[in-house]
Amino acid sequence: MKFIAVNTNISVSNHEIINTTEKSFYDISLDDVDYVIVSGGDGLLRRIIEYIIFSGQPKPKIIIDAKGSFNVIAKKHLVPKLSKILKKIEAGEVPATKPQDVYKLNDFVFLFSAGNMFDALHIHLSEMLRVGILSKGPVKYLISSLLILPIALITTPFLMFSKKRFFIFTPFKSFNFFNFYTKVDKLTIDLKNSYNLLEIDGDLVILKEPEIRIKRLDTVEIVYK
Repeated sequence: MKFIAVNTNISVSNHEIINTTEKSFYDISLDDVDYVIVSGGDGLLRRIIEYIIFSGQPKPKIIIDAKGSFNVIAKKHLVPKLSKILKKIEAGEVPATKPQDVYKLNDFVFLFSAGNMFDALHIHLSEMLRVGILSKGPVKYLISSLLILPIALITTPFLMFSKKRFFIFTPFKSFNFFNFYTKVDKLTIDLKNSYNLLEIDGDLVILKEPEIRIKRLDTVEIVYK
């Protein structure tokens, strides 16, 4: 089998491994690649899958080496440690996979989260706190949550009724409530503004269009055991 390992260096007996950085990954052909190993957090995972989906090339299965602060997708699928998966492969076993929905938001993709409410503010403040001892781990996210809590309590009732605000979190499949969504097949929102800051899977992106078009686009296979 053929592997591409992004942001880590591994070896697997009797298999071809391409160890690379994120920057170099986008120049590598995915032909005949069986697995892409993504060593990082949800943001890196989203960017790698975004490239795979939009490249028009074959879709390798995804092995997550969870190194981020939250690792929502890894937790959702109960992904084991990378070493355990590689041992199974070296023993000749084929890892089991689960499908993960991929959603399209204009020219971006996301896997579980998108919005322009407190999620965007939360991520922005968290990134500002990514210094010193706070650069790794979830503490910066906790501090950010505490800082924005008073603002959230005061303004949430107003944001809920705004047609220009939205928050999507797809791991929950139970309800849609005002502009909070957990089930999304197709959604269009006019933000009335041609320059918008959005959060998608923990990344901050700029959308230079007033209209947001969201739909379920595809699936990728995530190794979970």
